[in-house]
Amino acid sequence: MNNIVMLIGFYNEKALGVKYLSNSLKKEGYEPHIVFFKEFNSIQPTKATNVELGLLTSLIDEIKPSYIGLSVMSSLYLETVYLVNNIIKRKFNIPIIWGGVYATLFPDKALEHGDYVIQGEGEEAIVELLEALSKNIDISRVENLAYRDKNGEITINEVRPLKQKLDELVYPQIGGENNYLIYNDSVIKGDPQLKDMVYEMSASRGCPFTCSYCSSINLKRLYTKKGKYVRFRSVDSVLKELSDAKNSIKNLKLVHFWDEIFSDDPNWINEFKIRYKKEIGLPFKIWGHPLKINKHTIEGLVDAGLYQIVVGIQSGSPRVRRDIFHRTETSEDIINASKILSECRVPRVIYDFMLQHPFETMDDLIKTYELCLQLEHPFELQLHGLNFLPGTDIVQKAIEEGHFTEAELEKIMYGTISEQYDMYWGPAAANSITEDNVWISLIYLTQFHRLRPIVELLASEAKKGHKAKVALTLKKIMARAKMVKNISQKAKLVIGRK
Repeated sequence: MNNIVMLIGFYNEKALGVKYLSNSLKKEGYEPHIVFFKEFNSIQPTKATNVELGLLTSLIDEIKPSYIGLSVMSSLYLETVYLVNNIIKRKFNIPIIWGGVYATLFPDKALEHGDYVIQGEGEEAIVELLEALSKNIDISRVENLAYRDKNGEITINEVRPLKQKLDELVYPQIGGENNYLIYNDSVIKGDPQLKDMVYEMSASRGCPFTCSYCSSINLKRLYTKKGKYVRFRSVDSVLKELSDAKNSIKNLKLVHFWDEIFSDDPNWINEFKIRYKKEIGLPFKIWGHPLKINKHTIEGLVDAGLYQIVVGIQSGSPRVRRDIFHRTETSEDIINASKILSECRVPRVIYDFMLQHPFETMDDLIKTYELCLQLEHPFELQLHGLNFLPGTDIVQKAIEEGHFTEAELEKIMYGTISEQYDMYWGPAAANSITEDNVWISLIYLTQFHRLRPIVELLASEAKKGHKAKVALTLKKIMARAKMVKNISQKAKLVIGRK
């Protein structure tokens, strides 16, 4: 067998997971090829076409890999993963290895399709597995591995301790000839990242919080007693990767840190703000949490070039946050965080809310509206629904409280990509004039400071059952205006202005 490995990432032309694996394999003498299978269409995502599946099989014929890895991060696009997996099985005799969050949480389901599953962080595990397979060595000692034994029984090996020093791992591959994008019934050779203006990366691993709608808590449980779960790379490691990206991506204008929670360690921030500004000098955006926002951190990051922060609030109702979403921050914590972000003059502050779900009452929606009135301007809002993800604690809660049967949730969680996307990211307020749609429109309108008197008047009328159509119409008008503003802000970034 040769040392060629094909890694396939789905609906993400940047696919950090497979890029990490690619560099790890390359370091150990393998020849990895990355296939970015379909870009993510945020307007109308679709499953794999027959043409795209044909292009993939032609590529496999040409490259002739000995192993194929599928990065299965979410149930959102499983219908395409199944199509890809099945056509490989039908046309080739090549071992298929599943990895990613979904495969990690559901190795038994993954093994209904793939031959092997790597759970959790896979850089070391995939190398050990391939070495064992190529040398016909017993795989029962390969940590992080799940597989079927000779009797067809599923065996799940123990996971290895978490790598505590992330700097010891290679960072994701940037560029390289062995990259292919299959999308829109065509195949394009080369790393699509090199043509982009945004570089995505991670400076840490793990999340300290236990939100019920997120899979992070169950990944954390998988690694119980396996070392510290939340770990950070050194500033030096982060900047080396960014320097490489800056040299490789000629039109790079923005850095997007995908860390679940960005570092707030004072010493890390002090070094980062000085060196990033000097060595990289590009605007960047991060994800934040109300309990991780303090003046020292935000001041330092703004000085370094922080352009945008997205802060998850999810609900203005303390009951929903605490009892349903398992979030411990209070409304006062959220309001204080908004004041810090305003005082530190973060150019773009976006608050994320998950609305219109079965746990939410009309009173909860009104509380969200009232909280938004107390947030310090300027800010923007990102409103969407609650997506039930397999393996998250909120799934069982929805069944226990009688909102869904297990069969109903299975249908929701494993629907087509278009069905799931519309449920989660579709318009927060539909055209129908209903009480909840009116209040969602009013929540949306709180981000426009100059409209505050009008919004408060409409809210008082809404409590009487009046002016509903006016609220929905005004929301549509302001959504269009915001779209134009967003285009303008992106244009300013392109020409180098904040």
